[in-house]
Amino acid sequence: MKCFVCNGEMKPYFVKKIGVKYLPGLDTFEYVRCEHCGLTVSKTLYEMSHEEWSEFSYNAHKDYFNGVLKYEVLDPKWLRRIGRIDFQAGLFAELLSLGVFQYGWNTMDYGAGDGKLANEINDRTGVPWLKKFDEYMEPSGEYYLTPEEVREGNFDFIVSSSVFEHLLGNRGEVEKIMGLLKPDGIMGLHTLICEEVPQDPEWYYLLPVPVHCTLWTNKAMQIVYQKNGFIGCSYNVEAQMWLFFRNFEAWKKLNEVKHQLHGTWIFSEDFVDYWKCKPYRTKNA
Repeated sequence: MKCFVCNGEMKPYFVKKIGVKYLPGLDTFEYVRCEHCGLTVSKTLYEMSHEEWSEFSYNAHKDYFNGVLKYEVLDPKWLRRIGRIDFQAGLFAELLSLGVFQYGWNTMDYGAGDGKLANEINDRTGVPWLKKFDEYMEPSGEYYLTPEEVREGNFDFIVSSSVFEHLLGNRGEVEKIMGLLKPDGIMGLHTLICEEVPQDPEWYYLLPVPVHCTLWTNKAMQIVYQKNGFIGCSYNVEAQMWLFFRNFEAWKKLNEVKHQLHGTWIFSEDFVDYWKCKPYRTKNA
């Protein structure tokens, strides 16, 4: 198997077994790792048919949205006050108020799910600034885009929060999202990106259901960043949000107003590889 990011060789890394089956007979997940960039993927999920993947993804996520699995237990930093969703919404509201982002932009939360992030941002701004789109979940509330409205090269800004770990890279899904941006569009990205993916089937990022099929490293994301023509990167530590710029002047403008922004910001013309520590955390972290 070849790495979809760098075309390196993918080698066996670990095997994970689960007791709960989300498809008939599915209780074993094989993971392979790229020898060059370290990207690690679920070979089991990558080899599914579109129908199998859609059914598995839906079944694995419906317990979140139906309240069976609790956000505050599985991902305590997401919804708690103050958590990532609060920091991310505040970040976008500040960028709008300072003119780094524009109210007239065509925007989208790609993979919005039930719309929690977009709803929070829109509540902060007082207008439906961020539209929503999700390919797998039924629309929940207002301001969802139809598939016909999600057109190539049509968006000034796209945010993808907790989505890139769910993308099947061997099917061109990363390129598809990047291709929706205008030539000078900005990408907002939140996902787990680490120096090295742990060789650990009990890693928290694979619990309770190993639906995260693509596990990113700094080197792999740097390659994606460069391939897609980005020339300026900014990272907000508290929001755990990267902003990728193709317009150098827009990136410079953000850099110039950073002293007016909350939180810790890191700037680089290349991808900001901020997270170097091992990606483990305590129960309450």
